Amino acid sequence: MFIFYVIALYTLQLGVTPTDYQCKEQNNDVDWFFVYKLPGGKSSHHLLPTAATDWSAVETIDDQNKPMHSTMNIYIASGTKQNTNIVAYSNYPPHFKFELPMSPGKGVIMAEDNNKGFWLVHTAKYFPNLALAIGDLFSNEKITKEAAAFLCMSYSEFIIDYFC
Repeated sequence: MFIFYVIALYTLQLGVTPTDYQCKEQNNDVDWFFVYKLPGGKSSHHLLPTAATDWSAVETIDDQNKPMHSTMNIYIASGTKQNTNIVAYSNYPPHFKFELPMSPGKGVIMAEDNNKGFWLVHTAKYFPNLALAIGDLFSNEKITKEAAAFLCMSYSEFIIDYFC
């Protein structure tokens, strides 16, 4: 009976597929993107490496197919969150009511065991609240009140080996 449990555990582990954390736009991998959210609402513009024009206006940053949601939804919709390596840093964490007197840097780095990931550097206060659903990513008025910029950069093991 013990052997059966051990075999079952190994079999269950084989069924877990790693998540490729990469910057996304319309669920397609991109090397990078830049999003500028206008002040006082959710209107935004984004710039992509594959863009035919310089800037694309987006009615709302909450658009499910645009870069911010496509990228963050990888984690939020993931069934293997426990395998994700996350570094989130901000002087305005989501659940704090005041600014922390440290570096003004804000960002999120996500990767999994396959050494592919993304680094999202931003200026948005109280972002991201990783405990929320994807539809609530920009629901907090504190996030949408001021202008914000988001720069996402994808990386892989090849890039890490090249620079390190």
